[in-house]
Amino acid sequence: MAEVLSQKQIDELLGNLQSGHVDFNEIEEQSTSSKVKEYDFMSPKKFTREQLKLLDTVFDGFARMFSLQLAGMLRSSCEMQILQVEEEEYREFNNALSDSVLVGIIGMHNEENKIDDKQILIELSRPVSFAMMDRLLGGNGRGYDLDRDYTDIEISVLEYLFKQISPLLNNAWSNYMEINHTIDMIETNSRLIQMIQPDEAVAIVAIEITLENLKGNMNVCLPASALKEIFRVFNSRYVKMPQKEDPEVEQQRKVGIMHSIKSSPLKVAAILGKTEISLKELLCLQAGDIIPLDTPVEKNTVTLEVEDSPWFTGVIGTKKKKYAVKIDKTLQ
Repeated sequence: MAEVLSQKQIDELLGNLQSGHVDFNEIEEQSTSSKVKEYDFMSPKKFTREQLKLLDTVFDGFARMFSLQLAGMLRSSCEMQILQVEEEEYREFNNALSDSVLVGIIGMHNEENKIDDKQILIELSRPVSFAMMDRLLGGNGRGYDLDRDYTDIEISVLEYLFKQISPLLNNAWSNYMEINHTIDMIETNSRLIQMIQPDEAVAIVAIEITLENLKGNMNVCLPASALKEIFRVFNSRYVKMPQKEDPEVEQQRKVGIMHSIKSSPLKVAAILGKTEISLKELLCLQAGDIIPLDTPVEKNTVTLEVEDSPWFTGVIGTKKKKYAVKIDKTLQ
């Protein structure tokens, strides 16, 4: 892709061409040093920043609850934290998986909002899964350095572990909407996971799990098709759209505001004229000196300022042996 010069660089280049001094090496360095963010128009983003932030909030609560439950189940210290929430194509997520994996396929259901047959994937790293099984079966949790497939008994134990996740997901989403999660199946072969189209956009929530001295990841894959209806319901409930107020209500609101502030004291000043002098002239002023103003004598008008803002013009005079101003024009 050809380098694109900024408007500042173009102006500098034209100026240097006119003066005859052009340093093409410097221009090239400036163009390559600027960071350009690439955007793929063939694969536009499906998730907004607010939607990804919502997922971060939901799964942050889930991670805290799951870490507490695991600590009780495994009788060992357990910590979880969200590493990142990002959007990518499903093929990228699936290609990063090894042939032998541990993936729980979780169903999402909500009859009221017609959310059914939607599935998400939760992938648990191999060392963490073996360490959890070892602790559940009475071991010390150190037998995780294994390079083999899962046995049927181990899959049954891990299925029990994934069943503990479903109510925690229900609780994590409960602040926004009621979603019932069910464990549909456990898959250990990434090639057999075909319920998501390769080019479909997915949100990946990467969660780091720390079991004593062992660290591993749990990745949650949420397809855009599964989240579309959820985001629609969320926007209708929690995102306030600008609404046009009733003119009568707006007028009543203005009258109420004016009624509450109409007794506020305001400073009104009549400005006969203004002028500017230098600091030297100011220091040399003495009694009897005359300072000419910028107001012509024949104009005979003054400006009335309300809180230092010009509001009226008028004619100066007297009333009851005091100076007074008769208003003849409104400026606001």
